[in-house]
Amino acid sequence: MSASAGGSTMLTSDLLCVKVSKKTVEGKKSKVAFVEPEYLDVGASEALQRAEELVSIFERHLGDAEQNTRGALEESLADLVGHGTDFVIWRGLAKLLLDRSEFETVSSIDPDEIRRHVFEASAELGPVTSESVRQKVLAQAGATLKVAPDEVEHGLYADLEARQRLTSFKTIDPQALLHRYNLALAQAVLYKATRLVVEFGDLDSNQLRYLFQMLKFHRLMHRFERKKGGYRLEIDGPASLFSKSRKYGLQMAVFLPALLVLDRWELCAELDWKGGGKSKGSTPYRFLLSHTDGLVSDRRVTGQWVAEEERYFEDRFAEADTEWKLARQGSIVELGDNQVIIPDYRLTHPDGREVLLEVVGFWRLDYLERRIDLLAKSKKVPLVLVVSERLKTGRGKLAKVPAEVVFFKGVILVNRVLEAVELASKSG
Repeated sequence: MSASAGGSTMLTSDLLCVKVSKKTVEGKKSKVAFVEPEYLDVGASEALQRAEELVSIFERHLGDAEQNTRGALEESLADLVGHGTDFVIWRGLAKLLLDRSEFETVSSIDPDEIRRHVFEASAELGPVTSESVRQKVLAQAGATLKVAPDEVEHGLYADLEARQRLTSFKTIDPQALLHRYNLALAQAVLYKATRLVVEFGDLDSNQLRYLFQMLKFHRLMHRFERKKGGYRLEIDGPASLFSKSRKYGLQMAVFLPALLVLDRWELCAELDWKGGGKSKGSTPYRFLLSHTDGLVSDRRVTGQWVAEEERYFEDRFAEADTEWKLARQGSIVELGDNQVIIPDYRLTHPDGREVLLEVVGFWRLDYLERRIDLLAKSKKVPLVLVVSERLKTGRGKLAKVPAEVVFFKGVILVNRVLEAVELASKSG
């Protein structure tokens, strides 16, 4: 059995190093609280030295058969990290390295099975009051299990977290670790975001396609529009704070590395910093970030990503008895109100009709209503929305579901999509 230590590649709230400063913003009567991460200087010799020491601890324990338990590794980390004023920073760096590690319960026999036989032997031989009795118990349990006594002793509690073995570690350059820490700080702040607004300079078509692909990949509700000299992206957050909302906050946080590879941008995030949502008269919290802050991503502008349900839909569509042809849509489509989209698919018919298809992941009622309203106003190529019922946040139902909206739970049904496409193509 193996397990990743960290679970998440972000910093937990107890490891956050930020300062909050209240400032008066132009046009605002009350002050706004700005959350500012305390980034590390990635070129500082002391920080680089400490990062190198942390990485070497993991590498050393991985190669030491006697010291590669989780417990031994954490003892070494505790000795290095200490309890000084910078304790939280170095625990944060260690956490990111634990996220790059795999631990495994190493035992030839299930530890539960070993314990059962040891307890049975102990019941038969009497209380373990001396080392000699202990060895007899191990020997008898080993004989029953057909393994050596030392193997019984090793496997007895091998499944305890402290006894798990470090089986792999994805090493990292010390400076890259410091960059990763700074990114993780910003992501941990964005985890509490309820809304993002990003202003871009002009983007080329390749960057635009990449940006839309990443928005789709992270299933983010968004509004993208042209403005003078560039573009404006608004990412909607959850309407209320419950289980799916925190999951959505995570999606906004993990979207950040995709943003960092673009050229010129400025981000403003509204935060639910203290939890519980907004209350009347409460201080608003903001987080500002831009390309000038020096955060580094290991992402690259690459080809398009396809969701599992979309891939399945494409396979089923290829088998359908229809004259419509389905193709991935790579072109930018300008709609009303300066809004811009890159739909997922374009369907074409031999008679010349065309219909665009957009798959909607996370959504709120007001978000979907805006999308439908835009669909109705557009006089260009007809558009069909294919909407996941599983990824809705908030309550409420559409007063009226247009024919051009198709809901799905797990599988996108080709016949229902084709019905909507036919209706859209004739009304467009």
